[in-house]
Amino acid sequence: MTLCYTNSIYNAYVEEVFEVRKGNIVLKAVRTASPAVMEYYGFEGSGPVQAMNRSLGPTFWIKASMRQDQSLRIGEKTIDLRALGNRGDRVQIRVEDVSLAFILFSGIFRRQDLDASIKKP
Repeated sequence: MTLCYTNSIYNAYVEEVFEVRKGNIVLKAVRTASPAVMEYYGFEGSGPVQAMNRSLGPTFWIKASMRQDQSLRIGEKTIDLRALGNRGDRVQIRVEDVSLAFILFSGIFRRQDLDASIKKP
């Protein structure tokens, strides 16, 4: 998953790339074209991508921005963080184990709900 936002101090676009590994969220890389942002975050290397391997545990929190756009990309889906609450609210990102059966059944029921709503006059 990738957290995308504009750094409020330098007005520069940033992407933080995460991976889920054994129930933990791991920050794998930070990407930005801004050397000032890289310096602000404490990276000493140059270049637009800084590799990392920082485990955050199964949960982390993000404060929804008051002004800048923020989104979370998971595969092909993009979620606007401001759509999850009000500006300034804390949004929790967490790993939750679910069974394959849960995924299959939830997909079936969602499909039935969609079919039912299309058939309604």
